[in-house]
Amino acid sequence: MVNSRTIELTAEDEFVGITNTRSYSFQSFAGSSGTNYIGGFYDVSTTDANLTQASTTVTHGDANVSYAAHAILVASGAGAASGGSGAVTIVVSGTSITDAGVRTAADSETIVSDITAMSTDEYFETDKKWLGTITYTLTVGATGHTAYSADFNYGYAKYEDFGNRNFTVTDFEVVGVAGVNDTGFDVQLQHHKATGWTYAASGFDPGTGALVDMNTDHSTEQNLSNGEPFAYKRTSLSTAVNGGDGEGTVIRVVTGANGSVQYLDAHIRVTLEAD
Repeated sequence: MVNSRTIELTAEDEFVGITNTRSYSFQSFAGSSGTNYIGGFYDVSTTDANLTQASTTVTHGDANVSYAAHAILVASGAGAASGGSGAVTIVVSGTSITDAGVRTAADSETIVSDITAMSTDEYFETDKKWLGTITYTLTVGATGHTAYSADFNYGYAKYEDFGNRNFTVTDFEVVGVAGVNDTGFDVQLQHHKATGWTYAASGFDPGTGALVDMNTDHSTEQNLSNGEPFAYKRTSLSTAVNGGDGEGTVIRVVTGANGSVQYLDAHIRVTLEAD
């Protein structure tokens, strides 16, 4: 007899080819209206970095905060380098942390290997995860360049990848209770991937857009009413996510009023692929 119940998996579980679910909770407090994330997050600068040979670094993140997230970069276009030969790079440095809990206090990784090869809206991400404040450095090395520059968006990204596994999203569901009236509420399931990003000199909005969007599906009936329950569900999805190679999911929750969500529970159901 086949047991069809949903099984909660940890990153170490070896089950594949079966339906699995991850669940997350959200509550909005006073003063918390705006964009929030669960099952991951984007923590980015809304304005871009404009690095040159005269100003080679920009930092991101607060000191001693447990981000444990990848550093990301979205290019405005090709960087410039003159007066020398070889590649000018962008290096991320700070304190790294591995999924095995190994912390390295002074670490670095090249996020862009040649600034002149970048293209508009191109996305870059470090393999390593970082804690606290990180520094992006425009690095000339021994190339001898006298003038160089690059403009880009930057910040942190954390996403659900089911333990670095490939999977297919099949279902998404949200249920909750409203705390106050809200006509600006929305919930989206986003597919984190390398394509679909949009650079912005100001007002940078991270991510690749919604895989499913409550406002799109519910149309006029998208509001929250104080004390009333709400729900959103999509089934029969079939989006393949390469969790073994830097892809994942992130849930975006937008509230238009402070304290508009007493509670919200979200569930992502997927089918794991064989390793």
